Amino acid sequence: MENLFLVCLIPPVSIVEDVDEIRTYIAEKFNVHESLKRPAHITLYNPVKLMDRQQETRFFEALESAAYAENFAQILKNFNSFPQHTFYIDVVQNDGIMNLQAQIKAALKPLKLLPEQNNFKFTPHLTLAFKDVKPPVFTAIMADFKDRRFKREFLVDGFSVYKHVDKKWQPFKEIKFKDPTKKPKPLSLFD
Repeated sequence: MENLFLVCLIPPVSIVEDVDEIRTYIAEKFNVHESLKRPAHITLYNPVKLMDRQQETRFFEALESAAYAENFAQILKNFNSFPQHTFYIDVVQNDGIMNLQAQIKAALKPLKLLPEQNNFKFTPHLTLAFKDVKPPVFTAIMADFKDRRFKREFLVDGFSVYKHVDKKWQPFKEIKFKDPTKKPKPLSLFD
């Protein structure tokens, strides 16, 4: 048994439809289709391959322990890029998303699912085009969108886990936030 999972935020359907319209426009105009193979999402933890039922159980228990958080408003605003290869909608950094990602990362760290060098700085974003974007196409996309504006806002009250099934990412589990004041305290000899 081997399963691939992705921990992410999925915006509401109305925003996903707007994003998909932009992704489809880019795919058709610039002949780059890789991003259409994935759901419109904000990655919170890189995809991980889990090898057995025990590892999966520990993975989901860790995610549940990371779900003690307050709801927060998330803003998607305008366009940005990782130079020469990835074009995306900017996800405005706020305490809510930064803390959520840090909690998930900390909860999963003991499972050693990602190599240590995969300790990148978290830059929340919603990808519109990547992988099959060559530098000249990247330049053309940037020119096309340089004066365009985009802004959407949504409430985040949990996060999603997607599973890779039949070469597609499929919704697998929704993890709703739990009241942070009810988070169990770690046992201590000195309490």
